Amino acid sequence: MQQMNPEKLTKWSLISGFTGLILYVVALVLLLMGSILIADRLDHKDLYYAGTGLILTAIWFKLGAIYHKGGM
Repeated sequence: MQQMNPEKLTKWSLISGFTGLILYVVALVLLLMGSILIADRLDHKDLYYAGTGLILTAIWFKLGAIYHKGGM
């Protein structure tokens, strides 16, 4: 099996996790502001679920980096 680059997987994990956290914050702001901004088109739940997916993807990237580094 070909080894993945653990540094690249860690970088992708950080980017994905940070983006997921930003989406959580935006979802919270949309929830608190109601329908003032773009809430007519985007519901806060859409951003919440997108953030959740990105954070789960970040976890899988990090687990892949640990596995391909030989830590497991």
